[in-house]
This record gives sequence, C-alpha cells and structure tokens, in this order.
Amino acid sequence: MWSQSRTASKPPNPTRNEVAKVIIQSIALRTPSRRITNDWIVQRIREENRNHPERAVSSYCGVIQRLLERAGAETRYFRDRENGERGFDLLIDAIRSALSDAALAQNEIDLIIYCGVGRGFLEPANAVFVANALGMTCDSFDVNEGCMSWVRSLQVAYNLLAMQTYSNILIVNAEFNVYENGLPSIFRIRSSDQIKYTFPALTIGEAATATIVCKSSRHWQFRFRSAPAFASLCNLPLPGYEEFCQPDFRVGLNGAHQLVSFGSELSKTATREMVAFIRETYQDLSAIDLWFPHLASEADFRAPARSLGLDGRLRTDAFRRYGNLVSASIPAGMVLAEKQGLLKRGSRIVLCPATAGMAFGLIEGEY
Repeated sequence: MWSQSRTASKPPNPTRNEVAKVIIQSIALRTPSRRITNDWIVQRIREENRNHPERAVSSYCGVIQRLLERAGAETRYFRDRENGERGFDLLIDAIRSALSDAALAQNEIDLIIYCGVGRGFLEPANAVFVANALGMTCDSFDVNEGCMSWVRSLQVAYNLLAMQTYSNILIVNAEFNVYENGLPSIFRIRSSDQIKYTFPALTIGEAATATIVCKSSRHWQFRFRSAPAFASLCNLPLPGYEEFCQPDFRVGLNGAHQLVSFGSELSKTATREMVAFIRETYQDLSAIDLWFPHLASEADFRAPARSLGLDGRLRTDAFRRYGNLVSASIPAGMVLAEKQGLLKRGSRIVLCPATAGMAFGLIEGEY
C-alpha cells in the first residue's frame, strides 16, 4: 500500500465580521496493495478467453496493449481481496491520517461529505457508515456526480464554511469499483465496435482519499458548465435504468453495473469544450502555477496543454501511476504533486475537471 499525506499550520478562525473562505487543510491518499500492470491486464484477457482461437486472442491482446500505451497507462492498484483487503479499511486509514496532519480531533469535524461512484449503499448515506465507524455523531451526507463529485463537494463545503454553518468539513471518497462494476467481464473479447466503448474500463484504478477543509480568509472561485446532450457518452447504469432516462442506444450497452465510455468521442468533446472554457475565462494563463484535471487518459491532454501553453503545469502523471481514479483523481494528483515538491503552500492552482454528464469545471484558488 502506498500512501502520502500533507499538512499545514492550522488557520485561525475568522472574526465575526470576516467572511469565512475555504482552505484545504490536509489531503490523504490510500491505494490498495495489488500493483496492476498493462501486461497483467493482457494476461488476464488471455486467461479469460482461453476457449477462443489463439490467433484471435493474440490479435485482440495486441489491440488492447496498443490502446493502453497510447492512453499513457502504466500501472494502477486493485484490492487484494483474497487476503482480506477492504476499501473501507483503506478509507478509515486515510481519514485518520488527514485528521492527524490537520491537527484536528475527530470531535472537531462538523460534517462528513461522502462523494464519488464507489459506494455500498443507495440508502442511507454512505457518509453515516464512515461516521459510525469512527465513533462520530456529526452531520453526514453524500454527493453523487460521478468523477465531478469531489470538486462539487469542495464547492458545497466552501459555501457552508462561508455561511459559517460549519468550521471543519471532511470530504471522503472510496473509489473501489473494479470488482463491483467490471471484473472479470471486461476481460472478455469484444468486437472492434464494442472496444470503442468498453476499453476505458481497463484503465480504472482504485483509491481512497480524505480531505479536510476549514475556515479561512482565502478566496476561491467556482465556475461550471454543463452539456447534458453528451450525457450518454459515458454511463454506468443500475438495474432498471431504462425507467429513468429517454431511450438512447448508447446507454447500458454493457448491461447494469458495467461502464460504457465512448473514449475517443468523449475525449474530443471534452477537449473542445474545456479549451474554449479556459480561453474565455483566463486572459493570463501564466498567473496559474498548476492545473489539475480529472484523468481518464494522459494522451488526451498533450495537445491541449501545448495549445494553451501549459506544458509542465498541467499535471497528468497521476494517471500513469494510478489509472483513472474517478472522483479521487484530482486529490490524488494534488498529493502526488506535493510529494514531488511541485505543489506548495501559496501555489495558485486551478482544478479543471471535464467529466461524464458532461460537466466542466474551473475551480481556482490558493493552496
């Protein structure tokens, strides 16, 4: 298990006349112990399709290998379920680390927000199980907007802190999805048409993050755009999803609890919309030290980074190490950047996720 967390001096509480603004006080990341390589993925495909002709299997594996390399995928981490490794335990460990780094006791947390796709319950809120496991009685609720969930939770926390409803908020996610929404069916041979919307599932990794945000005088800006016409380009449906949407041939192509993601079309749309969003919002991009996108591929960001002059400041290397971590993607990228000495207190940053839905965000603030 690899872990990293960061700390900063605890900010003073604002005076009664001062508007409270959010500061990210600590972030902790936990990944499972099984290190998964592209070669492991390809080998599993061979094993799951041993009854197919060898020539067909070899050809298919060659296609998958090239797609993984083109995306920039190298490793990701899965739970070692055979030895009892559980995502919930990793999450609790991340929370304790974040609390320690923030110099906060559990009873100083006023609110827990659980976010992301990985979840065990539709009801009640997953956050209440986290609170109960830690012996906490604070308010708890969930925020569900797929890969955008952590950023939306940050926005919710920001507004609640500004209203002085709470003083210290804990945002958590447990993006453990590969067994529940993928393996082993994603290893079965697909047609060339099916690969178009099934391959992205092979880049998914697993992780838990815990983020503590507190009152501060620092100001953040939250800007969002939505393009719901592209919603079906990426979907992970529940049983009976047909009752909750208009008919669309792209929804549920792999069945319930299986990811459908038209990676190429999704990437082109996200790149076009996000580049336009950035150009319209910022006149001077040099004023931003680091940019943190949601990462479903590293290759997708190379061209837009060059066109915007962001080479080296758009942090995409977390995908290489961890794969697509869903809502944990941005906090994991921030932890990695700090470990590398790139992200520091006082850095001007922009979180710039483009996610399923489709939704686009530009969240700017001082770290």
